[in-house]
Amino acid sequence: MNPVVTISGGGIIGNYISLRLNRNSIESVVIEKSKDKTSAKENIRTVTLNPFSKKLLDEVGIKIPYAEIKKINVFDGEGTGSIDFSSDEINEDYLSYVVYFNDLEAALKENVFKKTFFETEIKNFKENINNGKCEITLSNEKPIFSTFLAGCDGRNSNVAKLASLKPVTSDYEQTAITFTASSNLINLDTAYQIFSERGIFAIMPLPASTDKSSHTIVWSVDNLKIGTQNIEGYIKENISYFEKKLRADITINSNILSFSLSNHHFENYVTGSTVLIGDAAHSIHPLAGQGINLGFADADAFCEEITNAYQNKINIDKHLVLKRYEVRRKNMNLLMLKSMDFFVNLFKSNNLYIKLIRNFGLSGINKTQFIKRFFINHASGKNKI
Repeated sequence: MNPVVTISGGGIIGNYISLRLNRNSIESVVIEKSKDKTSAKENIRTVTLNPFSKKLLDEVGIKIPYAEIKKINVFDGEGTGSIDFSSDEINEDYLSYVVYFNDLEAALKENVFKKTFFETEIKNFKENINNGKCEITLSNEKPIFSTFLAGCDGRNSNVAKLASLKPVTSDYEQTAITFTASSNLINLDTAYQIFSERGIFAIMPLPASTDKSSHTIVWSVDNLKIGTQNIEGYIKENISYFEKKLRADITINSNILSFSLSNHHFENYVTGSTVLIGDAAHSIHPLAGQGINLGFADADAFCEEITNAYQNKINIDKHLVLKRYEVRRKNMNLLMLKSMDFFVNLFKSNNLYIKLIRNFGLSGINKTQFIKRFFINHASGKNKI
């Protein structure tokens, strides 16, 4: 087997890359360690796509239900500072699109099913200097000879470990909580985000479905605030605070998911024929919902570099192809990571002077159009390199 690209990880980003490359007549295969099975039955987890990510999916024919967000209202629950973002400010129909994780994963998996090897993973690989190929051995001992090896296998990337690439990591000492709920919020094209001592609370509309839930909640809480009580107890004790701020009722309809929050970033995305993409290369705080969009931006840059090299039929310097991808994406991802860290630390502070500064800062940004446009353009994927 001699594909141009071997992809480790049959998740959203890995399957998107395979689909796009195959549509450009560039052969790829996906190596996925899990069983061939459909996503979990209950739809709880969501992802928020920016206009650029949605455009990429549209171009490869992925059609799933979306909830369209035209406005985002961000405010400090402990003060008066607020920012209102609108799609009109960047001449887009919508700022973002909420989709169920399961729906997106299943749609992409269906399109690359025949190119996927399930229940196996990469055991080892080595560079063959003579033929310029990466010799990959799977856990079932089958060999693959590939020009490129793309690690799309998440934050605990097996490919990164095999390539001896080491990340820089940081623990937020927070827990992310997510669930679906019904709410009597009137504006169904609006998302709300509240920064408070009880956590960073975001509530967004859900795609239309037969389920009675109308909204998804993503709530990040300092571990010290939760203490020894369980997650359900913390929610029950504190959700009324956000209901009052929103002037709306919230009724939980799903199971509650939770996971610890930390970030990571690799100094190098590339070594030899190997490249890290998406969560394998970096992860950030979910407060702005940008993790999946950074992954799609990575995937777009990678596919562009591979496709341009092969369609131009030039003498391909694979190391240069991968380095161009790294140059395009590494600093952009690091900028987003540092920006999210800044906001997390800003709103974690209980210092009175910091609280005053952030209230003035939010209101000041709200009145300064060019700064608002910079933030929105960056988050929407318009600042493409």
